[in-house]
Amino acid sequence: MVAPKGVPVSRPSRKKELIAWLRGEQTLERIRRAGVNAPGPVFIGARVYIDDTFAWAITIKPNTRIAHDVRIIAHDAAVKHLTGYTEVLPVVIGEGCYIGAGAIVLPGTTMGDGSVIGAGSIVRGEIPAGVIAVGSPARVIGPASELRDRHRGLQETQVKCFEQRPIDGVTPSELTAMQDALSEDGRIYVY
Repeated sequence: MVAPKGVPVSRPSRKKELIAWLRGEQTLERIRRAGVNAPGPVFIGARVYIDDTFAWAITIKPNTRIAHDVRIIAHDAAVKHLTGYTEVLPVVIGEGCYIGAGAIVLPGTTMGDGSVIGAGSIVRGEIPAGVIAVGSPARVIGPASELRDRHRGLQETQVKCFEQRPIDGVTPSELTAMQDALSEDGRIYVY
């Protein structure tokens, strides 16, 4: 898991790990045992599939966040039908990247440090460092710094920010405050 500097990283409870195992979900520990090179803290959302057959061909650098329902694949079995062999290409995800919900990362992808992949995108090839890429196939639409600066500006001037997420056990009054702010402003930010 990734936490801001100075905030301790919590480990999932044994109960959560058991539930994930029973559901067949991959955890960071499981993909590391399968051979994925992921040396630092990495957040992996629910129902993420990382190609465990060719896990050794995948590198995920520290401080990367992978949202739910993402697929990271290092092999292409379509050519096996034609040639009798499966093609395996390396996948390298740089440090501090974000991969949005439902994205598919195909064999041969290299994502530069700090790049952001939009939800539902299909990624193959090289994504430069510090950019936002979206679509099918994923195309660069601009620097990630513009997205960061736009949202920081909204956080500082117009939109309410909350320090806890509802899932983290907020009080009923805090939840009501979030709902009211969302209804009033059309968006909120939660830590």
